[in-house]
Amino acid sequence: MKKKFVFIVPLVFFTLSVLSQNLMPAPEDKAVVYFVRTSSYGFAINFSYFDSTTLIGVFNGPKYIRYECEPGQHLFWARSENRDFVEAELEAGKIYFIEALVKMGAVKAGVELIPVNADDTKKMEKIFKLLNKKTSESYTEDELKNETIRLQGAIDRGLDKYEKDKSSGVKYPKLLKSMYYKGVEL
Repeated sequence: MKKKFVFIVPLVFFTLSVLSQNLMPAPEDKAVVYFVRTSSYGFAINFSYFDSTTLIGVFNGPKYIRYECEPGQHLFWARSENRDFVEAELEAGKIYFIEALVKMGAVKAGVELIPVNADDTKKMEKIFKLLNKKTSESYTEDELKNETIRLQGAIDRGLDKYEKDKSSGVKYPKLLKSMYYKGVEL
């Protein structure tokens, strides 16, 4: 058993080291959040991703987007048939991950956002495989502006839902400062 452990631990760290080579560092004055869809389940269903009222992007899976933002508190959410929210406290110069999962819906697939603890090597290995296979989704300012105008009603309803849920005691998952990616020194 000890021989297996001695072999497996270095292999995991080597794998994460190799897989994380394409991970760009966060700017010193910004936080970075990767929104990832690692599964091909429900691949055709688009999710819209937001930072409060700011549209981050719209994409199906398996794909990801790298989002640079100010450090501090954020309300991240995604929209599909439903809406799901993550409350975040981010630190400058750090990289964080939120996984978007496909959930069964009544008419189309729903979305569930899961803050990723970057100390979870198994989950991080899956994420880095995606990051190595794909490039980040990207949008021009005009594309985001036009899509934001189109989605303005949905944005307002999404934030109203969050406020109603909070006032009735609903607890949403939290992405904590301590959940940042620490590199291969896990």
